[in-house]
Amino acid sequence: MTDETPEPSPAAPADPGAAGASSDPDFDDPGSVAATKARPGWRDGLRDMARGAEFGVWSAILLSTPVVCAMVGGSLGVLIHAGSGWRSIAGLAAFAGRWAGIILVCSIPVAPAAGLMAWLYRGIARRLGSPGPDRARRRRGRRRRWAAVAGLGLLGLVAGVAAGHFLTRASIGSLEEAVAETDAIDPDWRLDDLLANRDEVPDDENSAFVAAEVIGLLPDPWPPRPRPEGVPGETDALDFAAALDRAQASDDSRRLDEATASALRAEMEALVDALDVARTLVDYDRGRHELEIGPQVIDTLLRETQDTRAVAMLLYADALLLAQDGELDAALDSCRALVALARSIGDEPFLISQLVRMAVNAQLEGLARRVLGQGEPSDEALAALQELLEDEREQPRLWWGLRGERAMLVEMIRRVQTGEIPLEDLVRNGSLLAPRADGVNVAVAVACNYQMAFALRWFNEALTIPSLPEDEWDATYAPLGAEIVAVRGSRFGKFTMPFIAFMMPAASRAIDAEKRIRAVFGSLIILIAAERQRQATGKWPASVADIDPDILPDPPLDPYTGEPYRMHHADGLLKIHTLGPNKRDEGGAYDFAKWRHKEKLGRDDVGTYAHDPERRGRPAEEGEEVP
Repeated sequence: MTDETPEPSPAAPADPGAAGASSDPDFDDPGSVAATKARPGWRDGLRDMARGAEFGVWSAILLSTPVVCAMVGGSLGVLIHAGSGWRSIAGLAAFAGRWAGIILVCSIPVAPAAGLMAWLYRGIARRLGSPGPDRARRRRGRRRRWAAVAGLGLLGLVAGVAAGHFLTRASIGSLEEAVAETDAIDPDWRLDDLLANRDEVPDDENSAFVAAEVIGLLPDPWPPRPRPEGVPGETDALDFAAALDRAQASDDSRRLDEATASALRAEMEALVDALDVARTLVDYDRGRHELEIGPQVIDTLLRETQDTRAVAMLLYADALLLAQDGELDAALDSCRALVALARSIGDEPFLISQLVRMAVNAQLEGLARRVLGQGEPSDEALAALQELLEDEREQPRLWWGLRGERAMLVEMIRRVQTGEIPLEDLVRNGSLLAPRADGVNVAVAVACNYQMAFALRWFNEALTIPSLPEDEWDATYAPLGAEIVAVRGSRFGKFTMPFIAFMMPAASRAIDAEKRIRAVFGSLIILIAAERQRQATGKWPASVADIDPDILPDPPLDPYTGEPYRMHHADGLLKIHTLGPNKRDEGGAYDFAKWRHKEKLGRDDVGTYAHDPERRGRPAEEGEEVP
């Protein structure tokens, strides 16, 4: 050993300041990379913000790519069954490009926020001594992110293809089962077959041609619109519309006042040619309008069907005047012509068509009541009207309408599925939901299969209703109606089953209308039979059961209860009525203006009445106020 002192190592100078190092303690660590760098400046902050923005874009891509790929994969899964072509591939490419653009747009607000957060984070991290990743580490991170995007995209694509294939196969299977069930019940249920197999009506027996001839002889428009209140006319006389309203509101047992009768007579004299043709409808028993189905099916024009309302008003006014003049048998002939006009619609396969037929028929109740209120028609005229009403009451209007609605709805959905009806015509911005391929929106292809299957099964059940006793209709329809309510009330029903949700509730209204017209016709049939018996015996029957079976062999039943109609005779009136939907006996009171609304708040004993003979044909009261 020696006492020599060793020299200091060059790598460890005794005087720290000799190396020229900063006196800032944050950079004095010899093992820190930051010790060899200058203090961070504004360029480093910009780089941090740029890297943060890059991270924001990557986040948006990582989250959105699997979703987009799943949607593209689902579309591919559907196209496997729908067939593919260059247009299909182009549609998918356009779809993918559209959503890629949407992702980029969505990343714009994300990137600045992520950049700001990164700048704040890196600034704090540096102050705490964390240098952050170097360039090599950042390159490795980008490669990993690309791999993650590719993996997630592939996973989404595979999952989408599998889901699309599964859902399409399931929907096709469901539709095939529903079609097989419907074919077994009704082989001609498809719209083309249904139209081709409608009842043939020879031209010389077709009342629709007569109705069309009448329309051709009427002014256009007719009936004339009522004169606005407060607007003076050319004369002080009532216009036709006001006179008809007064006549309908007047007491059936009283004659029309002179002003009302004159206004009606003036209009009928001006339309004598049309009226002469309209009266010949009494000789016809059936009719048929030719239909041309519109491109969207529901846009089919039914002008000839709707025009029957005008002819009905003409016959209504004619019967009013004939009864006013005491020509009661001729007035009942016009009543029968009114029913024949309704029958000109025939087996038209639309609910709206059959609802028009019911509406024309419904006018008969007030009209027949007024004719009886003016006197005593012959037994022959009464018997002819009774026989016609008995036949018309049993016509399968509801069955025709429901059967046609089934065919129409399924055909419309099929056309949407195949692109014959552009989805954009029905759903705004529908092209954003899925790629179009060969004119088909593949997002709705599966939903259309399910909707067609649902519609077929639903209508197959609904079509059993007309064959049941009327008092069982509501209970049978209740679960079917509940299905529609559930679809309409569900969160996604308007998107997954839009046609079902918004088109099928019309069936409920048609069932209500059919029960009402059956109730009206049943009461009229019994009333006419009671009048015939009164004329033969000199007194009203005490009940429906007391009517001679030779006059009324098969009395109709109350369609709301399945029980016999109620019959009351008091204060010079014979009332015949049902118990109505509420199934309460309200003495024959019926407030249609309130009852027709959804809440059914009014008194609802649907029926009719007749006056005692001594009350009939009384003069109009002086100064009688008529609404």
